[in-house]
Amino acid sequence: MPYSALVIHVEKSKDLGDVLAIARAEAKKKHGLKHERIDILDIVYVPRLEVYVALYKAPEVRGGRMKNEK
Repeated sequence: MPYSALVIHVEKSKDLGDVLAIARAEAKKKHGLKHERIDILDIVYVPRLEVYVALYKAPEVRGGRMKNEK
């Protein structure tokens, strides 16, 4: 599985759990998935840019289904 990253700009978020939920939702939307779980490997805050960067394993999707799905 290849790795992928998302840049998340959050105005006011004090809770890292909120950022994690946003990262999972954005990753699902990016890959067109609905019921699969995306595991976020790491979230890093970049203070200079005031953004979070989320690293995750991109799911392999072929023909509208994940590779491991039957």
